[in-house]
Amino acid sequence: MASEIPIPGTVQLVDVQGIFNVKHGHQSRDIVLVPQPTNDPDDPLRWTPSRKTRGIVCAMVWCFFVAGMISGLSPAYILIEQDTGISIADLSTGNGILFLFLGWGTMITQCLALSNGRRLTLLVSIVLTTAVTLWTAYVKSKGEFFANRILLGIVASPQETLIEVIIGDLFFTHDRGFFMGAYSWTLWCGAFLTPVASGYVAQDLGWRWIQYILTFIGCGVTVVTFFFFEETMFYRDHHTSNARDTIGIDPANITNTTKDLESNTPATSDKKINEKSLDREDKSTSQSISPSEPSAFDEQESTKTYLAKLKFWGFRDPRQPSTFKLFFLPIRLLFMFPGMSFGGLLVGGILAWYNVVGGSLALILGNAPYNFSANNIGLTYLSCVVGVTIGCFLSGWMADFLALRLARRNGGVMEPEQRLWTCVIALVMHPAGCLLYGVGASYHIHWFGVVFGLCLISITLPMGANLAFTYILDSYKEVAGEGLVSAILIRNMMGFAFGYAVVPMIDHLSLRYAFVLIAILGLAVWCTAIVMIFVGKNLRRSTAQSYWNLVERYGARAH
Repeated sequence: MASEIPIPGTVQLVDVQGIFNVKHGHQSRDIVLVPQPTNDPDDPLRWTPSRKTRGIVCAMVWCFFVAGMISGLSPAYILIEQDTGISIADLSTGNGILFLFLGWGTMITQCLALSNGRRLTLLVSIVLTTAVTLWTAYVKSKGEFFANRILLGIVASPQETLIEVIIGDLFFTHDRGFFMGAYSWTLWCGAFLTPVASGYVAQDLGWRWIQYILTFIGCGVTVVTFFFFEETMFYRDHHTSNARDTIGIDPANITNTTKDLESNTPATSDKKINEKSLDREDKSTSQSISPSEPSAFDEQESTKTYLAKLKFWGFRDPRQPSTFKLFFLPIRLLFMFPGMSFGGLLVGGILAWYNVVGGSLALILGNAPYNFSANNIGLTYLSCVVGVTIGCFLSGWMADFLALRLARRNGGVMEPEQRLWTCVIALVMHPAGCLLYGVGASYHIHWFGVVFGLCLISITLPMGANLAFTYILDSYKEVAGEGLVSAILIRNMMGFAFGYAVVPMIDHLSLRYAFVLIAILGLAVWCTAIVMIFVGKNLRRSTAQSYWNLVERYGARAH
């Protein structure tokens, strides 16, 4: 029966009864490690803590400074207009084009990363991003600036989707929320802190020195990435790794006898549906679940030399699907699985609100009654940093804690929707922030109220990104790399549309009613997360067979 097909994303995260003979965590020995690590000492899931920390810190440093390279010019638009003749409107349009191609560029760069490795993709990206950053200092016309933004969007696009994949490579399901929060912090703070510094650079040294300094930083990041970031791509064959050994288990079916557990596996109940696809379920489930003592999980030292870790080749498994075969998969996923579209809508709304705030901040604080200078406007981004830090904590560590707590109450079974309960906080923060920031400014409230509203809006920015990306990683991990691209395509098209329309929207609706509209739209977007909490599992169940068929057809087994 279709209902007995393993539901993507439903995992036995907590061994409540102590009956699963699978690898468990160190601190909490009842936590089942999902996915299960292999016996290979160079499996990223088996890396020692120091080796994992070095890898993720390098990835975060890379992400922080690439985000800075993208956003560094924003405080200097007036100076650029005076020097080159490119209007502020054209500079803003170029910024929207940049975000659009950050999304579409992931279709190229993510394919390369999933097929040829994360390390090679990060290095090529930072080298080209540095080169385009230097070129920006010499642009002299609108057309040249638009071409510059298009290329920058394409070559910098790994920051949008690849860091999430690296987190999935290195960490288990119960840890991912924390590291997704750390990733969001580096991404948003890179975007918010760089304009604070670049405003002073532009005023004292000229706007071109922003690009020169960022070029030097890019060279430094290239060196750090080359010598310290190790390849995390690792092929997982389900026949041998038991990577899906706990998927599809319902608390009602858990018994203390291996016979009863095996009778509920899809291999014995649904062979006629897809014999080839479900054969691996039979092997992995029957071997990994038994009334035995849980096996301990130990990190292992690498068998590779340092020079071997610096290679750019030898990581691709011949069984991995070809790059071309995966190129159009992200578009197909959007139409096949509602969870992918939900993730795209949530992060798309977040980028839209960010663009609206970015396009209106100087308009609000630079005019009467506030009359802030350019430097003071830049300093208000510090409130965004505070908000982003709070939002990362709420959707990172707190979401992990909540998922574990709810899983224990659910017989040890974790559903991806359990993390989404933290969206209740965003349902309050988003409208409150919009009313204080936009509507409050229209009534000329004290500047602190406007900045505090900006902080409240910023709390929701990493929350939307974290919850959406983690939901995709948890629900569809076999195609998570392509699924993240699907979400980014929706996100950046929404961001481009709002970035292009923000000034006309404020002109036609007035500042007050523009932000009333943004508050209502934000509530609607966050309410979709509430809806997914209650219908998400049914949607995953209804598309389960299509999903496993797709996984088998594409050979999507790389973790």
